[in-house]
Amino acid sequence: MPSIRLDLIHAVQQALSDDLRRPQWQGHVNSLAGHCYVASEALLWLVGGKSQGWAPQTVRVAGVTHWYLRHTDGTILDPTRGQFEGPVPYENGRGRGFLTPNPSKRACVVLARVGGQCMAGLRYKTANVPRGKS
Repeated sequence: MPSIRLDLIHAVQQALSDDLRRPQWQGHVNSLAGHCYVASEALLWLVGGKSQGWAPQTVRVAGVTHWYLRHTDGTILDPTRGQFEGPVPYENGRGRGFLTPNPSKRACVVLARVGGQCMAGLRYKTANVPRGKS
């Protein structure tokens, strides 16, 4: 996996905080648990979105829905993979859409913490974050 993608995943992970989790996940000992939706949503915008071949996916893991990104070439980006001890059955994943066509409020917080600004109308801009599939 190109280092820029790893850098973006790390930046998103560092931007996560307990206040971004839904109430049922707040206070969880694992810092990645309960962040898969917002982390994947923010990462989708950082890697260029659907126009660059990326799509949100879900799969059931240990009885809960888990979100991640899949590229048209089969590459998986999962910024919260570390919350699981066992394998994630990505082969059972299904394409899904996020609830909003623009970054959600929670995703905007993550994007801002990564160093960009979130704007309405699908206009996400970031400083020093390369776009595309590099």
